[in-house]
Amino acid sequence: MAQSLMLLSIADLLGKQFFIPSYQRGYRWSPQHVNDLLEDLFSFAKKKKSIEEFYCLQPIVVKKSTWSNETNAEISGWEVVDGQQRLTTIRILMEYLIATHLRGATLKSEYKKEVYSIHYQTRMESEQFLQRIEENVGHDIDLYHMSRAYTAVRLWFEKQDIPRDARESMLRMLVYDKQTQQSEGVAQIIWYELNPMENPIDSFVRINLGKIPLSNAELIKALFLQKTNFGPDKNELARLRQLEIANEWDEIENALQQPLFWAFLNKYPSNRPCRIELLLDLLKEVAIAEDPQLVELIGTDDHATFRYFYQLLYKNKTYDDMKRIWGVVIGCFRQVQEWYNTPVWYHYVGFWVACNNEPLSRIYKAIVNEKLPSREAITNMLEQKIRSLFSTVKWALDPTNQDIFLDLTYNKDYEKVRQLLLLFNIESIVQQCKKNSIILKFPFEAYNGVSIGKGWDVEHIDSLTENELHTKDARKEWLENALVDLENIDESLLLKVRNFLDNEASKEPFENLFTAITKIAKEDRNDELVKDNIGNLALLDAGTNRAYGNALFTTKRRIIIEKDKAGVFIPVCTRNVFLKYYDHAGNTPSTWTSEDVKDYRNAIVKTLERFLPNKPQSITQHA
Repeated sequence: MAQSLMLLSIADLLGKQFFIPSYQRGYRWSPQHVNDLLEDLFSFAKKKKSIEEFYCLQPIVVKKSTWSNETNAEISGWEVVDGQQRLTTIRILMEYLIATHLRGATLKSEYKKEVYSIHYQTRMESEQFLQRIEENVGHDIDLYHMSRAYTAVRLWFEKQDIPRDARESMLRMLVYDKQTQQSEGVAQIIWYELNPMENPIDSFVRINLGKIPLSNAELIKALFLQKTNFGPDKNELARLRQLEIANEWDEIENALQQPLFWAFLNKYPSNRPCRIELLLDLLKEVAIAEDPQLVELIGTDDHATFRYFYQLLYKNKTYDDMKRIWGVVIGCFRQVQEWYNTPVWYHYVGFWVACNNEPLSRIYKAIVNEKLPSREAITNMLEQKIRSLFSTVKWALDPTNQDIFLDLTYNKDYEKVRQLLLLFNIESIVQQCKKNSIILKFPFEAYNGVSIGKGWDVEHIDSLTENELHTKDARKEWLENALVDLENIDESLLLKVRNFLDNEASKEPFENLFTAITKIAKEDRNDELVKDNIGNLALLDAGTNRAYGNALFTTKRRIIIEKDKAGVFIPVCTRNVFLKYYDHAGNTPSTWTSEDVKDYRNAIVKTLERFLPNKPQSITQHA
């Protein structure tokens, strides 16, 4: 836990004493790192900005400390737990500016300030070298990297259009604070002070193990739990207040760690160390939507969310103010918790997130900030959002039976088809919940958790064409599956298939075998228009889909059932399709006919009726 957390300008660091302990490695920034920093600083210095804006460097983690110098004199200052590379680079930059721009004058004589000092527990040469930097030094690895960084600084300034003006702008950014800043603005740093009881080595290991940076959530938690928020008295009441917020923070984090809870709010598996950051980001995005100029103050980089909460708490320093701001975070969590616990909202919010149509913050803002008057109004708003996705869908006429159906095809409308099939699965569960007064949840964690690179395919229920079976191996596999799954193959055809499978020199055309077998399976009766339409499409994970490729319906059915029994997630409506749940005529379970297509697409329309454009009574031509 942080003793204190604040934003300090580089000017606020001037005159401070820093200590680099022996457990840290030496300076290692490359010239590219240095150039990137200089470009960022100079771009900010030149841009038009408000007085509230500032350039923010990554956090510096420190702890109050005392140490002895080479003469055994005791020095009080700050042990640097993380941020040595940034501190050293800024010091090298300042040494260059003093030597080149001030031309022999000192920072103290010109600005009444001292450069901050960096002391090393075991590398005295580095400390001395920073006070008088030379280029082209190679006898010591630490000095080599410092020397290269200094050269990179010099070369960067020399290539600027007017080097003197660039040096002046950069120096003004570093020596002035927020109160005295010039037109260039100021550079600030996130100052993270460890509690005196914390072990700095443990903190260093945690931060640098795999180079895990301090997250926004960790920084914001430290903002809320600073001792100064709880009054000047170190009494039991202050401690209990602090403990209350810490416990509520943990409650939120633990809830968001539940896979089902997390997945309906977030499309992708999380690599966030703290999932509460999703809610903190959400509140920041809502605030920006209400006041777009806020971006100028907090920026758009990785620490924008931290700066948003910092400026809130900086302006409101009393315990009551802090409690009110924390109450907004708690309120946000309670809101999404209510979404999760309300089946209709859970499914519609989860669908919207899975389709990734707009930020979660817009749904939150619409529900909370616009103060919808009732639960029914919230449901209607969510339904309207979903309805808008399918507002442009057209209807078509099936010339074979005059049936009017959704004009959505595999090749023309792939993404819209995938969204519609996902909604079909979700709405089927919603209606089951309403009908039976039970709580079921579509497993977004299984849907979203399919391995990246695989994802979800829109699958043809009836094989589209033999043209996809290009190779001998693919054709053999198709025929082998057909022999397993078809029972009524006559002896003559069976011999031809066996000959094709067993005899490499077989002259039997595969196309003839394919045609004969699909006729037996009754899959020759579905024309190409039917095969490519929504009534012949289902949602399936890519791994399962590509495992059986262009197999017969009966083969696909067998594989689906096997995977379902093995615990593989099969969307409920996809499972229903292959189990023939939508078959009103009672056709053979092993076949998929044009009547099955019609029944299936009618089931989709009936289930999703309120999300689709009105179905016309008649169509005179193909829409």
